[in-house]
Amino acid sequence: MDLDYKLVGDVLVVAPRHERLDASMAGSLKQKLREFVDKGHHKLVLDLDTVHFMDSSGLTVIISTLKALDGRHGELVVCGVDENLASLFHLTRLDKVFRVFPDQAQASQALRA
Repeated sequence: MDLDYKLVGDVLVVAPRHERLDASMAGSLKQKLREFVDKGHHKLVLDLDTVHFMDSSGLTVIISTLKALDGRHGELVVCGVDENLASLFHLTRLDKVFRVFPDQAQASQALRA
């Protein structure tokens, strides 16, 4: 999985570099996000700017990461969601579970506040 990540203060910004987040990518993304959480990164921004399609396995990765953070008093926010992903988040009601921001800067700022 091609993945960019960077620290912004104590917030880790993670950005998959694929147009699709589906079953073929989900396992490796889940593993990498879990490694970040296990290494002590408990404030995560998932930047989906380049992702234009996500299936249920992609949604499962995001939810499982949130669950991994729950016991550690962490938080996961999402940014860079296009119209297709916004519809998916709304349809699955995940827009009520995750805070969604337009870009990395606003998402990172929200977690630092």
